[in-house]
Amino acid sequence: MPSKKGEVPGREGINLFRIAGIQITIDFSWFIIFILILWSLSVGYFPKEFPGQNALAYWFAGLIATLLFFLSVVIHELSHSLMAIRLGMKINEITLFIFGGISKLSEEARTPQDEFKIAVVGPLSSFALAIVFRGAAGALTALQFSFMAAVFSYLSWINVALGVFNLIPGFPLDGGRVLRAFLWWKTGSIARATKWTSDIGKGFAVALMVIGTFQIFSGRLLGGIWMIFIGMFLRWVAEGGYQEVLIRQALEGVSVREVMVTQMVSVSPEMKVSDLISSFFLKYGYTGYPVMENDEILGVVSLSQVKDLTDEEKENRKVREIMTALSKEICVGPEDSLADALKKMIQQNMSRLLVLDKNQVVGLITKTGLFRFIEIKRLFEG
Repeated sequence: MPSKKGEVPGREGINLFRIAGIQITIDFSWFIIFILILWSLSVGYFPKEFPGQNALAYWFAGLIATLLFFLSVVIHELSHSLMAIRLGMKINEITLFIFGGISKLSEEARTPQDEFKIAVVGPLSSFALAIVFRGAAGALTALQFSFMAAVFSYLSWINVALGVFNLIPGFPLDGGRVLRAFLWWKTGSIARATKWTSDIGKGFAVALMVIGTFQIFSGRLLGGIWMIFIGMFLRWVAEGGYQEVLIRQALEGVSVREVMVTQMVSVSPEMKVSDLISSFFLKYGYTGYPVMENDEILGVVSLSQVKDLTDEEKENRKVREIMTALSKEICVGPEDSLADALKKMIQQNMSRLLVLDKNQVVGLITKTGLFRFIEIKRLFEG
């Protein structure tokens, strides 16, 4: 399921490794589903389908199947990411979390054709994996390793299920993105195409929640709760995807200069953190400030860099020690597009950026101000 950065809650996770420059991360919620799948396979599925083995064999088979299932999810998401990179887009990260995986695309596809290619390659990779696992199962059966063959048969089936589920024509599933690419191509409007596929996706999400409710009342509590959670998540992402397209359209053609703040309140790098809190954060109410010395910009300091410090650290540390130093990652130009500025904020996880013109700071742009501009513009444009 490809996604933009803003579609998934920005939580910390465990960084595993990098593939083709893409960080593979596990969200802490992933361990919940990992344990649930491992337990259900080791205690339920394998003992029921293939009786006669000892408990250790079932747990070993369950562990192998669970690990390879999540490797399949990584490959599915990696296929989206590699296709996007091939089409000139930047991919920061793939995150495994409680509902599966998310490829964090930094921007929308530029054309309906690109959208189609990025979306369709995911299910195709799942079907290819199903063929590979089916072949492995056949080879193991021929070698009379029937129990391990069952593990790979399960993996073949689950990859087919993953591919088919993702082909459901509702945003944000891959099938919804394929449909969005077609509607975008037919209408010329990505906003209209996203609205239609998002509505279908939300309808599918509601259907999952209704089915989950019936399952709960019929005695299948865990399965029903799971269906409701998946439905709630899909509905939220579907609406978020449509709102993000509207935001991008509202920012189209607008430069940073039109929105930036020119009257800035700056702080000294030699100021104690305790004074920064009392004289600036509590007085002005801003969540970040430029750090300047002798009219030279040195960086920015934000509330997030202060809030977790101990009382002793607040008294003994200076702004210089905790600030984010000046770099191109926290700066934009006055003629840069507002959409690019928002993208940089998301990529760098920053709530404000410095506006530099010929190495001189001329303003500041904040995420709060940017979204206020979007809201007012959308209000006047109906």
